[in-house]
Amino acid sequence: MNKAEILENLNQIIFDLKNIRIKIKRVHSNFISKKNMRDDIQKNATIWFEKIEMQLTPLKISEKIVEKYHKYFEKLLQLTLTNSRKSSYLKTIDDILENFNSELIVTVMKSAIRIQQFKSLEKILTTSTEKEREYLKEAIGCANNDFFRASIVLGWSAAIHRIHKTVEKLGFDEFNKKSQEMKDVTSGRYKKFSKVFSIHNLSELQATVFDNDLLWVLEYWDLIDSNQHERLSICFTMRNNSGHPGEATVSHENLSSFYSDLETIVFNNKKFLPIE
Repeated sequence: MNKAEILENLNQIIFDLKNIRIKIKRVHSNFISKKNMRDDIQKNATIWFEKIEMQLTPLKISEKIVEKYHKYFEKLLQLTLTNSRKSSYLKTIDDILENFNSELIVTVMKSAIRIQQFKSLEKILTTSTEKEREYLKEAIGCANNDFFRASIVLGWSAAIHRIHKTVEKLGFDEFNKKSQEMKDVTSGRYKKFSKVFSIHNLSELQATVFDNDLLWVLEYWDLIDSNQHERLSICFTMRNNSGHPGEATVSHENLSSFYSDLETIVFNNKKFLPIE
């Protein structure tokens, strides 16, 4: 979601509210009873909750301001549920429109740079499965709200899900075989690897194979090379540091590097094709 789209949505809700106000003023009764008019008002309020309010989350707009408009639209929605007074509708709409431009639209315009801050992370969504997107959408939301450590934990979970599904497709017997072959190596890069796995299903893989060991098998299996292994190990270390209390902070650059590596080595890697 970019600046232009958010501003368009905000301007549209103003336009709709102004038209609704004109229609309400034309009503001769003191109460708004026509279903079609109440439906239009209800639709406008629902759009705020389901779409616009969520778009404001990454902009760091004052919680007090967001809460104020939340209550205004909540009241507008409640009015549509009964035969409410015309004056109540007009008062609520006027309250919404009074400072809408200065408190919301101007703030969005000032926050445009922040909206784009982690726009690049959304590229990963285009090559992710539905299950992975559950993690990645939350990860991006955390990143946009400066919860970098939470974002890393979720992002790594999505990447490991892709890797696990690849192992499942290639076969657990083959995975077990590779671990046995590695254990039998007595010299070179794999000589210290001493674990032999006997995995029969995805649940066992998830529960019994540590991510660090998994990366070693992936390298021996030629699904990643040694450089990619090292980069993913760094990502895994960042994930562990982020998942436990500690003094290590995560910077904007750390987060960008983390997702760049996941995108290149895992999500865009032809050896790890999306598998639902």
